Amino acid sequence: MPENLHKLFVISSPSGGGKTSLINKLFEDSRSSNFEKSISDTSRQKREGDIEGKDYYFLSEKDFKEKIQKDEYVEYATVFQNFYGTSKEEVKTKFKNSNLVLELDWQGAYSLKKIYDDAKLIFLVPPSLKDLKKRLIKRNLDSPETIEKRLSEAKKEISKSERYDFLVLNDDFDKAFEDLSQILFESILLSDFNSRVPKDLIKRLVE
Repeated sequence: MPENLHKLFVISSPSGGGKTSLINKLFEDSRSSNFEKSISDTSRQKREGDIEGKDYYFLSEKDFKEKIQKDEYVEYATVFQNFYGTSKEEVKTKFKNSNLVLELDWQGAYSLKKIYDDAKLIFLVPPSLKDLKKRLIKRNLDSPETIEKRLSEAKKEISKSERYDFLVLNDDFDKAFEDLSQILFESILLSDFNSRVPKDLIKRLVE
């Protein structure tokens, strides 16, 4: 494989953790001119405001399963009865020509790291589960029962953050954006990155 001088970043967070808003902000920044975002396939139904090819590529469950059988995904997972996956062609095409940002859950991040060992994994950590619950309620997309399921799943997701390279506290949008900017645009080394995540926060969140 020829040397690729571009960089690959994976950004994860629990549902409602704010990753989509922050990623959108990153791509509004003039420094993102040599960055692309990988768009995932999904079998879930479109929500109001979803844009084909910008938010996701929306597939039927049948078509998604056919792509699985053809081994067309770098990674895929089932989340709340819906399939999500990153196609090999999507990554190959975009990563060849630019730095690439992927928005994945921990399962996808782990799978991608096995293939691209230079990938930088970034986890957005909520300041508390109470704060996360408020965000989930505010976005008004889920029933109370689903929100409780998402909060339970969030504990598992946060526990997986120990294998990520960078932990970014998303207690304040502007501060989290500045932290992400340092990682993506300034190529800050992990040894120089001053994470604002308190040492005991992860433990408290997953208890």
